[in-house]
Amino acid sequence: MACLALLSSSAANAQNIKDYKTKTQTNDTERSKMLDLLRAELYRSHKQEVQFVVEKLNVQGDYAWFQGQVQRKDGKAFVTEGEEDCCHVEALLRKKSGKWYIEEMDAFSTDVWWDGIWERKKLPRELFVR
Repeated sequence: MACLALLSSSAANAQNIKDYKTKTQTNDTERSKMLDLLRAELYRSHKQEVQFVVEKLNVQGDYAWFQGQVQRKDGKAFVTEGEEDCCHVEALLRKKSGKWYIEEMDAFSTDVWWDGIWERKKLPRELFVR
């Protein structure tokens, strides 16, 4: 009985996760707000205008998980500093009072900094790995 409850709970969590990887009429506004927030942070830190190749953008409740690749908007090669591993970005976003904020983010990391983030934040693992 306990296994059945666990499986149905896991399935319910997975069903609540919305996939915003591809822009649709339904998610256009929210998706744009999230990506604009990430673009602004990358511009602040690297002074380059970017666009994303979205690999994951999962949303559940007030949280969103982003994984993607960065490309310069002008088509030139993205310039990184030091030991950065271009050009991937991962970010956990959180919605508060109707506005999205970056909870945690790392661009061009050389490790999988977010491994286990679901445990630290007490969020369903499916949000990150689905």
